[in-house]
Amino acid sequence: MKNLIEFCRNFRTEVLKMTLLEVEQKTHVPLKTISGFENGRSTNINHLNIYFSLCTTKEQRALFIDGFDKAMGKEIL
Repeated sequence: MKNLIEFCRNFRTEVLKMTLLEVEQKTHVPLKTISGFENGRSTNINHLNIYFSLCTTKEQRALFIDGFDKAMGKEIL
């Protein structure tokens, strides 16, 4: 789960270029909830939809799916 959480945080900051506050404003998901997920205090995988829903281009969606796949592959090893 650690790799997946790290991937989500990096995806938000590096690909989406969004702060936690911006994510909260766009999704109406409380900042505390998003922060909790990104810091491992929540393992609710339904939060993954937050990141995917913020993708505005086909390229971003492809990067998310590829990154998710790689992060999950590392979890299995």
